Amino acid sequence: MFYEITAVIIVFLLIIISLIIYIIFSSSDSKSAPPPTPVPEANNKVCLSIDDYNILLDKAKHNKQTERDETVIRDRKVLNDPLYPPLNRSDNKTHSELANNIANRNMYIRTNDVGDTYRLVGYVTNNSDDKDTGNNNWKLFARQKDRHISEFYMKPTDNNNDVKVPITDDIIVGDRLRDIYNIPQQITFKSPMFNKDPYNVVEVPKADLSRSADYL
Repeated sequence: MFYEITAVIIVFLLIIISLIIYIIFSSSDSKSAPPPTPVPEANNKVCLSIDDYNILLDKAKHNKQTERDETVIRDRKVLNDPLYPPLNRSDNKTHSELANNIANRNMYIRTNDVGDTYRLVGYVTNNSDDKDTGNNNWKLFARQKDRHISEFYMKPTDNNNDVKVPITDDIIVGDRLRDIYNIPQQITFKSPMFNKDPYNVVEVPKADLSRSADYL
């Protein structure tokens, strides 16, 4: 009986010793083994793959370059083309002055008055033997009111004669005097101050105010 118990104890001890030795060798092998190589497929399974992330980075860089190029193109158009409007690049002072200028003047082109004054534009003579109020010799004065309308009057060439006759449509027969730059070569009057025969007109050189800055 004693020998049987002793044999069982020895077998039990051998089993325990073998188990301890196995555990020790197993732990040492796991420590000395190299780390496992990362698997790309495993990384691709976590939220976003590395390839997809790189694609997003490339798109972001491309979009930034595109936006910069569009800005440069727009700015060059603004500089080269006066009619191309800048985008949010106008200062408040310039905008306010422009708005005030537009609001406070009647029109961009002044058509009601060009600031002209009366000046000598020609001589009007009559060859009839009958003498009129100005002894058949007159000086023609005119001023331009706008692009195609002018005002006229005549005075005798004799400075001692202080007669001044406004030239209106109701005292002229035929071509009217309406434009300082389109004066007829002959004028026929229907007024007791003038002869009934046609008067000859000799123009003097004059400046063309229709080409002034008001019309540019």
